Amino acid sequence: ITDDEGAIEVITAPEDFGTVKDALDAAGLEAINAEVTRLADNQSELSVADAQKLMRLVDALEDLDDTQNVYHNGDIPDEALEE
Repeated sequence: ITDDEGAIEVITAPEDFGTVKDALDAAGLEAINAEVTRLADNQSELSVADAQKLMRLVDALEDLDDTQNVYHNGDIPDEALEE
């Protein structure tokens, strides 16, 4: 997946992560970030109000000392990010 700035996001199965990263390194491509993370198979479309509630919940969970990662499958509309 390529973004507007030309950065490329590569998504692969977790078991292939090392092989894919090594191949990209060997090709001379510099990784800004490389990690195994969870990616939802499907997303739930949210209203602006529900998306804002979800973002507040995620922020509160991330502020907890014992929290390492927070995952969700909410499809947050751009309007919710602007407010």
